[in-house]
Amino acid sequence: MRVGFFGTPDLAARVLADLARRHEMLFIVTAPDREAGRHRALRPCAAKLCAGDIDAPVLQPETLKGPAFLEEIRAFNADIFVVVAYGSLIPRSVFDLPPLGTVNLHPSLLPKYRGAAPIPWAIMNGETGTGITVQLINERLDAGDIVVQEPLAIGPDMTAGDLVDIVCARGAGLIDRAMAILAAGDPKPMVQDESKATYCGKIDRDMARIRWDAPAHAVHDLVRAMNPKPVAFTEFRGEPLKIFNTAVQGGGEGAPPGSIIMEGKKRLLAAAGDGLVEIRSLQPASRKVMDALSFINGFRPAPGERFG
Repeated sequence: MRVGFFGTPDLAARVLADLARRHEMLFIVTAPDREAGRHRALRPCAAKLCAGDIDAPVLQPETLKGPAFLEEIRAFNADIFVVVAYGSLIPRSVFDLPPLGTVNLHPSLLPKYRGAAPIPWAIMNGETGTGITVQLINERLDAGDIVVQEPLAIGPDMTAGDLVDIVCARGAGLIDRAMAILAAGDPKPMVQDESKATYCGKIDRDMARIRWDAPAHAVHDLVRAMNPKPVAFTEFRGEPLKIFNTAVQGGGEGAPPGSIIMEGKKRLLAAAGDGLVEIRSLQPASRKVMDALSFINGFRPAPGERFG
């Protein structure tokens, strides 16, 4: 296929690299470079960096609605446009251009979890399953007809990063299937059931703050959902403390939420609203990520100390 690609973050870049092994990538549309880091230098997104590896031209318009942009992409004569986490809605004037239309890869079983961050929201909500959807784009967010879907199991200790890896490994293959269905003609896509639609917004840093009065399983799910970013956090001795890996334990009845409990000076636990959360991997302020034993030996938490 002759493909025009729209995408921005690492997920988009990894799917793009896979698609480029089998299809001719005519152009890559990404978000404009944004300031980042301490010195506010312009930083290209992951998809733009990937485009350099596959020798595809990169387009970074501030808007997709301008006539100049429309004529520029029309001249490529693409068979299909593919969207993966582009970050903005695609207008009809654009998505109607190619003969096979425009498809979007979305990491949920639509119509559940439409929106910006379906993977962390699914984990944070304790879901045991999600999926990948390839849909035809329309003018509403993630509401287009479904061409193909694939369910995915969410294991009890799986992080958002683990799930992204699975989507990256399978996403391009699912797009291939959708392309083949559309190219064969008469695809009969499935209309989404609006009564079952749910929405999820962006993840901000405050959402990553651990509330120790929540049930232990909810704390564990939050930690998994925020890994690898923005990373769940609490406070210890007045400084932020990031927590990367946890497990749910029984016990801890009567302990105030956030109370630090050590077992044999080798295991680090914290009391939650019910039960205990074992903390296995964490990062104190201005330190490297460490395991629980290193934290215990280095900081020597005292009886009665609390997180948060």
